[in-house]
Amino acid sequence: MTRPTPQVFINEYLAQPYNGAAGTPDYDQQFVELYNAGPGSVDLSGWKIHDAASYQGTATARHTFVSGTILPAGKGYVVYSGATALPTGATYATVSNGGLGLRFDRGRNQGGAGDVVYLVRPDGTVQDSHSYLDPSVLVYQGYSFNRSPDRSASGGWDLCYNLYSRDATPGLRADGTAF
Repeated sequence: MTRPTPQVFINEYLAQPYNGAAGTPDYDQQFVELYNAGPGSVDLSGWKIHDAASYQGTATARHTFVSGTILPAGKGYVVYSGATALPTGATYATVSNGGLGLRFDRGRNQGGAGDVVYLVRPDGTVQDSHSYLDPSVLVYQGYSFNRSPDRSASGGWDLCYNLYSRDATPGLRADGTAF
């Protein structure tokens, strides 16, 4: 994919969270992590995160970055679906402001239809995306998809667990260390 701003891309996301206390998935835990490979900071004001439904216009954007959201080079920025997932004191993190959270559909092997995660620039240009609509793309509860190799714009996708034996690492490198 040719990106208008080549250094910013989706690095990790959680499509299907673990079950919460009620025995159903805790959708607040869904997240999308962006990474800026540099050089230089990028102003994310007006950029959006979509799923397939919101990208096609049948729902509102799952998140719109507010004015003044800056992503420095070498840093990750995490958008969580709900407030209960936001770590206390997180610097480069926020809660989805789309009204319903991120709400990505489950994978087909989880009884869902699959989905597509989009990062879209203010002019409507797709900056990055990843699809798990194909039945061969297996989604596991609590395990995130991660770039492989981690932090590589040209990398493919794998489960974070397959890279470093970790379920998910929002706001961290896939090996669990800080950006």
